[in-house]
Amino acid sequence: MDRTVTRAAQMEGQVDPAADLAAALAAGGVGLRLDLQPICAASSLTPVGYEALLRWEHPVLGAVSALDTLAAAEAGGRIVALEAWTLVTAFRLRASWPSGGPYLAVNVSAAGILEGHAAPMIRAALGATGVEPRGILVELPEAAVARDIPAALDLTGAIRRLGIAAALDDFGGTHGSARILRDIAFAAVKIDPELTGGLEGGGPAAGRARAMVTAVVEMAHAMGATAIAEAVETAGQMSALRDAGCDALQGWLLGRPGPAT
Repeated sequence: MDRTVTRAAQMEGQVDPAADLAAALAAGGVGLRLDLQPICAASSLTPVGYEALLRWEHPVLGAVSALDTLAAAEAGGRIVALEAWTLVTAFRLRASWPSGGPYLAVNVSAAGILEGHAAPMIRAALGATGVEPRGILVELPEAAVARDIPAALDLTGAIRRLGIAAALDDFGGTHGSARILRDIAFAAVKIDPELTGGLEGGGPAAGRARAMVTAVVEMAHAMGATAIAEAVETAGQMSALRDAGCDALQGWLLGRPGPAT
């Protein structure tokens, strides 16, 4: 597909992603899907869970990133509808898996946390699908949690009462990381990809990155949380993360996102 043509069409007003996404949601999610990426045990490299990743195939623009899809939803006032579709679709998928199998991690948006609609939507999706709560892991982005810790505390408490675990995503990406772990109990901590990316090499910067990752893992363990490393792309990164004590690994080295089957 000629991306220059599609971008020009969008600039000229021939393509309106916000309106098109609203229409797709009104039609039951036409063009939307969830891809799955494995989360593997660091010791055995066997999948212990999967992360559900939102994908939108636009009829003109082609593949639209999750960030751009969220932006279109916010621009068109459809963020609640998009999150509801994502949660119900993910929960229904996990309900079709064997009991006691790998968990399914689902992301909630900053708006879902800060505006307070995430908890009731999770409750509704749970009731609509009958999924086992223990088979779900809800990921909260650290940047949003840092903006409103009381709101995040309310959300994690609400889903914990439903039997669903919460993970802190992109941990280490804000100045308030330590305070967040002090104030909110998370079942898992997902290490910021920026830390993973700096692990290789023999220079001082790589040494500092390894020390930081080790400190994050130790902090997570001290708070009773498992430590998951994201964006693992090389064998060197995997080796350093294992040495640091990470419990689980996620990234292209372990498996790229693929359609749910």
